Amino acid sequence: TDIEPVVLSAIEIGFRGFAEKVDYTVNAYSMEKDNFIFRDTSRMNIDGGETSHRGLEVDLAYRIAQDLSARFSFTYAQHKYENNPALVNSPIRGNEIDTAPETLGTLTLNWHPTEQLHLQLEWVHVGEYFEDPQNEHRYEGHDLLHLRANYQLSTSTQISTRIMNLTDQDYAERADYSFGSDRYFVGTPASLYLGISIDL
Repeated sequence: TDIEPVVLSAIEIGFRGFAEKVDYTVNAYSMEKDNFIFRDTSRMNIDGGETSHRGLEVDLAYRIAQDLSARFSFTYAQHKYENNPALVNSPIRGNEIDTAPETLGTLTLNWHPTEQLHLQLEWVHVGEYFEDPQNEHRYEGHDLLHLRANYQLSTSTQISTRIMNLTDQDYAERADYSFGSDRYFVGTPASLYLGISIDL
């Protein structure tokens, strides 16, 4: 049979505000997809899917002091299958869409103790999600910390360093369920990077 084009219907509403020390943005959205194509646990492409997506996004920037600021971004969303396509072996209507976290977030602290030095600490959150359309296998999500530093040696030279995954957490960049077993794309362990930038 011919594959129908994906049809997307969406509505989004949002607002933003500014104050002496705070900037914020809030967005809410609702979206429906018809004729969605997805992959089942046997890696077969299934067409004719219907899905719904509803979420709330918040972005908040706060100036704590002249040399210290914070930024918080958070998303809460529900992604669901809304029908049972013909080739799916078991019902999935009402299930959460696999590999789609319900929550995502970042919190960043920026500190400028001197004009030359900039330090940044970042927390990254990925919430739990199901690995398969049948919602039988789950990835628990993860939380990571990253530390970055930049130092301006001169007008033309800057030294930078960063430690990614500061606490050396075991995590997956992506997790799914395929051919009867969990599959994890393993995330990078604690890693140190050094760099120097010279403007000629």
